[in-house]
Amino acid sequence: MKKYLKYIWLLLPIIALAACVEEYSLDGNPPTEAEANFSFQSTAESDNILQFTADNEFFIMSWDLGNGQTAKGKTATGTYPLAGTYTVSLTVFNSGGSVTYSRDIVIEQTDPLLLDNPIFNILTGGVDAAEGKTWKIDATRAAHFGVGPNSPTSNFPEFYQAQANEKTGSGMYTDRYTFLLDGFRFNMETNGFVYLNAAQGSNFSGAFDPGVGDLSAPYEAPNDLRWSLVEPEGQLPELSVTQGGFLGYFTGVRTYQIVNLEENEMFLKFEDAANADLAWYIRLIPEGFEPSPEPEPEPEPEPENPDVSFVLSDLIGNGRKVWTLKPAAGAFGVGPSKGSDAFFPNGTDISGDRPCLFNDLFIFNSNGSYEYNAQGDIYGEAYLGVSDGCQPESNLIGTAAAAWVSGVHDFSFTPGTATEFPKITVTGTGAFIALPKAFNGGEYSAAPPRNNESVTYEVIAYDAATQEMSISIDISGTGDVFWNFTLIPAPDQSIGLAEFTREDLVGNGERAWKLKSAAGAFGVGPTAGSDAFFPNGNDISGDRPCLFNDLFIFNTNGVYSYNPQGDIFGEGYMGTGSDGCQPASNLTGTSGEAWGAGEHQFTFTQASGNTPAKISVTGTGAFIALPKAFNGGEYSAGPPRTNETVTYDVLSYNNNTKELTITIDISDNGSVFWTFVLIPDNG
Repeated sequence: MKKYLKYIWLLLPIIALAACVEEYSLDGNPPTEAEANFSFQSTAESDNILQFTADNEFFIMSWDLGNGQTAKGKTATGTYPLAGTYTVSLTVFNSGGSVTYSRDIVIEQTDPLLLDNPIFNILTGGVDAAEGKTWKIDATRAAHFGVGPNSPTSNFPEFYQAQANEKTGSGMYTDRYTFLLDGFRFNMETNGFVYLNAAQGSNFSGAFDPGVGDLSAPYEAPNDLRWSLVEPEGQLPELSVTQGGFLGYFTGVRTYQIVNLEENEMFLKFEDAANADLAWYIRLIPEGFEPSPEPEPEPEPEPENPDVSFVLSDLIGNGRKVWTLKPAAGAFGVGPSKGSDAFFPNGTDISGDRPCLFNDLFIFNSNGSYEYNAQGDIYGEAYLGVSDGCQPESNLIGTAAAAWVSGVHDFSFTPGTATEFPKITVTGTGAFIALPKAFNGGEYSAAPPRNNESVTYEVIAYDAATQEMSISIDISGTGDVFWNFTLIPAPDQSIGLAEFTREDLVGNGERAWKLKSAAGAFGVGPTAGSDAFFPNGNDISGDRPCLFNDLFIFNTNGVYSYNPQGDIFGEGYMGTGSDGCQPASNLTGTSGEAWGAGEHQFTFTQASGNTPAKISVTGTGAFIALPKAFNGGEYSAGPPRTNETVTYDVLSYNNNTKELTITIDISDNGSVFWTFVLIPDNG
C-alpha cells in the first residue's frame, strides 16, 4: 500500500520580536576554552535525545551537535538514533574574540524507535533500503522551482514558478540526492556541475552563465556528507545537510523546510542568504518514478454570467460611502482562486490579531475621489521597511513607503456584463484597497510604489441585504494566485467627516471660501457629488469667472457674508434681464436684489453617527454657491423667501488640501442634488 505523509500546518499570527544587540569591538580578552564548557543529559523521551547546556552566558553561542544538526543559544537538543561517538562543539563569542570547546559524546545503543520515523522512512526508504533512496528535481512539471516572499505565512512560490524543463542545461536536472538511514549518510551526485544563485557565484570557481538565468559551476561534492532532521513544535520540519552539500539550487543555505512529503514527492522551502526577503522552492521525486503526464488543458468554457448585481450607487451610497474589512474568517486572504484564502490564513479569523488592519477605512465619493484612512495605525510588514505588526501610521512618514499612508486618490467604476465582473479601479501613487503590496500581476517586495499606479479589483460577490462586497485581485497574472477581501459599510458613515469641525470652517477667526476651479466643483446630478445632469464632467470655471471668484465668508461670531467681488453670473430667475457674467449692481432694484452681497447668520452641526456634518445659512437671500437652490427645490423667480434657512450636507473634507465638498438635495426625495467643491481663499 502506498505510504504517504503530508504536513498541513495552521498558519499562526505573526509575532513581531524586537531585539537590541550591543555593539561589540575586539578590545577585551577572548574567552577561554574552560569558559566554553558545557554539560548534557538525556531527556525523558529517549536516552538518545540529549539536552546540552552551556556553563556560561555569551553574546553568541553556536553549536555543532556532531550529527549534522546545528543550533544557537545557551541550550540545544540533539537527536542520536544510532550508537556511536559524536563530537559536539560549542563556539562562544565575547567582545575580545571567540573560542571553541569540543567533547566526544558516546551513544551506547541504537534506539530503533527513533529510526522508525515517518519522515525518515519516506526520505530514505526505511531500514530495508540498504542503498537508501535517491531523489531528483521533478523537471517535467510546472512549479518544480520558484521563488516567493520569505514569510512564515506563505508556503508557495508566489513571485515566480518555472515551467516544465525551463532550466535545462543548468545542471539542476542531472543532479541526484541519496538519503540513507544507515549513519544518516547523504550522497550528492552532481554529474559535473551544479546550479546556483547569481549572488553565490564568487564561492564557486569557474562559474558561468548557462543561458537559462543565474549561474552554473563545476562542482564535485565531498564523500562524507550527512543529513539530519529537526521537527520544531508548531513549525515545518527542517531537513539539513552538512557543509559541502545542498539540494537543487544553491542560495547559500543548507537547511530546507519540508512543506510537503509523500512517497513520490518532496516539496522544500529554503531561504536566500543574499536576500532575506526571498524564499525559494524545489519539488523532487524519486529516481525512477515517472509522474503522470500533465493532462491536456481543457477547452476554455463558454463565458458564464458572473451574476453579480453591483452598481455605482452600491459603491458610493448617496454620494459618499465608507467601507471597512469585515471582522470575520475569509475577509482577508490569499489563495489559488477568486474568493479563496487557502494559502493564508486558511479559514482563520485574523481580525483580533490585526485590529489595525480591520479598522482601516476605504471611502468612495461620487465626485470620483477615493480616500484611504488608516485611522492612525497600520499593519507593518517587511516590504514597507518597518517591523511586522500593528504600529503607528507615522512610522511610514519619511520612508520609501510614505505614499501608502492615508490619502486621497481617484477611482473609476466599470459595470459588470454578462461575461465580466464589475470592476473598481483606484489610481494614484500608493492607491490600494485593503493591502498595499498587491497589484495586478504581482506584489511589491519593497517600497516605494510605482508613480500614479492604477490597481483594479473585481467585485466577485455582493449581498444587497447585508451590503457585503467581496473583491478579488489576481497577483499572478495567470489566474493562479488571488488576494481576496470582504468589505462591509462602516457602522459610522460619518467617520472621516467628523474630522471637519467649526474651526476648520472659520479658520483663525474668519475664513473666506470660493469654488475650486476644476471639473466637478459645480454641478447637479442624480446623487450627491454627481454632475451628470450638468455640466457632466466639464470644467466651466473659464466660462464663468464671475462665479468662481465669489467669496463665502464664515466668521467665528456666527456671521456669514457673501461677497460677489463686483460681478455675478446672472440667470433668468434673478430678474437681471440677461444671462452670463455682469456687474453685481444689475441686481439692484430687481426681485433678486436680496441675492446680492450681504451679511447673514450661519450654524454648524458636527457629524455624528450616520449623520454628516451640516452648514446652515440663514437670512433673506442667504445661499452658498448658487442662489436658486434650496432644500427641496429651486427658485424659478425672485424674490427669495424672507429669513430663509438653507442647509448643506458636508460630503467630504480633505484636511491636507482643505477641499470641502458640500451638497444639497433640491428634490427632497434623494433624486437631484447640487454639489459644490470649495477651497479657502488665500488659506
